Amino acid sequence: MAKNCNSNNQRLFNNNTTGNGDCGCGATDVCLNPQCGDPKVLNCLSPVIYDEVGVNVCQTIPLPEGFLADYPTAYYATAEVIDITLDAAEGEDETTVTPIVTRPNCYEVTLTNLSVDFAIKLYDYNRRLLATLSLPDITYLPSDTDAPGYDSETNPTSTTLDIFAPYGISYVDGDLTEPLLNVIGFTDTNNTVCQGLNLMALPKVLDFEATDSDITIGLTLLCNCVYFNAYRIQHDGKANASRGSLVTEDDSVRMEFVEGSLLDRNIKPLELCNPGDVKNPNANDSINNCE
Repeated sequence: MAKNCNSNNQRLFNNNTTGNGDCGCGATDVCLNPQCGDPKVLNCLSPVIYDEVGVNVCQTIPLPEGFLADYPTAYYATAEVIDITLDAAEGEDETTVTPIVTRPNCYEVTLTNLSVDFAIKLYDYNRRLLATLSLPDITYLPSDTDAPGYDSETNPTSTTLDIFAPYGISYVDGDLTEPLLNVIGFTDTNNTVCQGLNLMALPKVLDFEATDSDITIGLTLLCNCVYFNAYRIQHDGKANASRGSLVTEDDSVRMEFVEGSLLDRNIKPLELCNPGDVKNPNANDSINNCE
């Protein structure tokens, strides 16, 4: 019968129990007597970019019929990338992620047939926003040389990036045959960062002529390798949010609260204290005394 490396169950405690010398906390069980004081640094778990590489592509896109029909005064336009779909149509090449045999810490990312969804904002001559319109399913890096928008120099069939990923990459549902290239966009399903490889796009409208019914959009495609790491961050206290005010002549207690300062969690990290008793805010109980 196999034995565990450690046959006895051991309970582990936080050994950082020296406390903050400035406030008189001694070496105690941190679970029963939390450390007190105002920490000069905070521990943060942050996504860190280990490597990043980008490429620029561009194409002129014919606008759908009637796209500008309701906005005859449109003069300027900007673009935002909402989503990028990596799944190509049947029979077309797809974006791939493969390890480089001779370079075990690197991966080869080949981008092709990227289906990009844009949000196009139209402005008049005085730069007043007229509308935000959807321009979906625009293919960048088309694998078919006969596809609209293909150009051997500005929008080729594919581009290959080598990226350093020393701690590995993520996989779809843990399936090692499906490496994940996470797309960071602006929908409720793709606006998060993933450990491993991430892809995002920054667009720029290079030319827009309402009379020509087309728009030229350049894309910077950024692929990065991200891992989460814990860091100690210096800080100058909590951020203060700006408060909006209601205009009214009501002078009730409710209005006094509405016009007053925003509520905040006043207990500092690692400070032993209770929120306080609403019914008796002047209670002199030592556990409530945070001042």
